[in-house]
Amino acid sequence: MNDAEIMSLWSGLEPSARRRARIETRVFEWLDASETSFAAEWLGLLKMQPVAGLAYAAVGALALVLLTPVGWMVSLLV
Repeated sequence: MNDAEIMSLWSGLEPSARRRARIETRVFEWLDASETSFAAEWLGLLKMQPVAGLAYAAVGALALVLLTPVGWMVSLLV
């Protein structure tokens, strides 16, 4: 195998600019179509796994309560 054969095979793996733009468009369309709000994701989690969803919410609330004063104290020391 020589350099010319390697380059021709490698060019098959790398899409052209036009094809790359089409791929990018399709990916962004797919992302936009599957985009949901944060509240909808939490409601879906609560619907599918209520215990896990409530546990995540409790941990998040506890982290806010505990880490906010600690963060203030650390920022005063720094």
